[in-house]
Amino acid sequence: MNDTEALKIARHWEAGDIGCGQLIVSLKRELAQMQAGNLLQVKVLDSGAPADLPAWCRMTGHTLVSANPPIYVVRKRRD
Repeated sequence: MNDTEALKIARHWEAGDIGCGQLIVSLKRELAQMQAGNLLQVKVLDSGAPADLPAWCRMTGHTLVSANPPIYVVRKRRD
């Protein structure tokens, strides 16, 4: 069992190879559909994601729970 299998994922999103700008806009939209504290598993193939996702989480207050490219797990911040 890998790290993400042990987590209770509330939502899965296949982002494909979308890049920085569109990735962030779409990620925000995905999280808006979720309750605070829930986990979103994102599969993103863009080469910039390993830098973009952690930076975006730090700036927005969401938690990057797991980063095993191309799979990432984000916990929605509690408002």
